[in-house]
Amino acid sequence: MDLGLGWYITLFIASIIGGLVGSLSGGAGMVTMPLLLLSGISPLQALATNKLQACIGSLTSAAHYYQSGLVDLKQSRALIVIAVVCASLGALAVQFVSLEFLAKALPFVMIGLGIYFLLSPKISEQDRAHSISKPYLYGSCALASVYGGFMGVGIGSFILAILVAVAGYGLSKALAHSRWIVFSINLSSTAFFLLGGQILWILGIMMCVGQMIGASLGARLAIKHGGKIIRPAVIVLCFAISTQLLVKEFF
Repeated sequence: MDLGLGWYITLFIASIIGGLVGSLSGGAGMVTMPLLLLSGISPLQALATNKLQACIGSLTSAAHYYQSGLVDLKQSRALIVIAVVCASLGALAVQFVSLEFLAKALPFVMIGLGIYFLLSPKISEQDRAHSISKPYLYGSCALASVYGGFMGVGIGSFILAILVAVAGYGLSKALAHSRWIVFSINLSSTAFFLLGGQILWILGIMMCVGQMIGASLGARLAIKHGGKIIRPAVIVLCFAISTQLLVKEFF
């Protein structure tokens, strides 16, 4: 599909910004997905191409966090397996069911997440010593992963909130581990879209390059400044997503 040079440039810049936002707080799709839809391609092509570039962006930031020593993959092994399986189910379902109800409910969920990160006294750089309810943690991750494969807007913020609120991780550690889980979700759902032949490859590869640039910058900022930049970024992102979705769905 020939989008024209202007759209290719716009979407490349958007992918850089999305990679930066995603590596700090999740939610790269808030930047890229609306523009992909505005470009005139079909919703499934937009979602598939967005998943491809998000996959590379989340891998780039995940690798940076791993190299910085913030991630012990043994701790997230079970969550990564759950993410792969459940995201596959979501990616399969989205090709056959309507997103209407979920699209209308999502902004209110994002408002709740924003309020949690704004007001909760539990959020800090320190891990909280408490007994983790593994069924609750695994169940929460499973539901989030199905949503991640199904639609995915703000999935990084959902996983981040689960790791902070349920697993008791400090903010930087939670963000670092969340990027590996989000990468697993993106990889799994991208594979299903690949089988469905929905990805626009030239556009997708170009946006992957943009994501690598933005994600590298964002990860370096998060590693350097920690919670001082991560928490405000998540709060702003949650309210920005919810505002965008409220306007789109109700006005």
